[in-house]
Amino acid sequence: MDQDNMLPPNKLLIIMHNTSAVRPENARSSEELSKIVQVSGDDILTILDEFEGEGYLKSLIDQNGIRKFYLTGKGILKVCSYFT
Repeated sequence: MDQDNMLPPNKLLIIMHNTSAVRPENARSSEELSKIVQVSGDDILTILDEFEGEGYLKSLIDQNGIRKFYLTGKGILKVCSYFT
């Protein structure tokens, strides 16, 4: 991953929270998130995969075969902890 283009992980979680990606029906694709934060798709996908492994996100495959992500309860709590 290019160090100059690394997205601070907490910023990605905050963006997901602010765009209401907190339920399966509001899940966002890595492409959508990449456009919002202006970071390469590969970098975003790496971060998303790490967060999913840590339990902050879940992914699903929609009816069009696109993988999408949304925050779990644990991820929402992590975002809230940034503001306390």
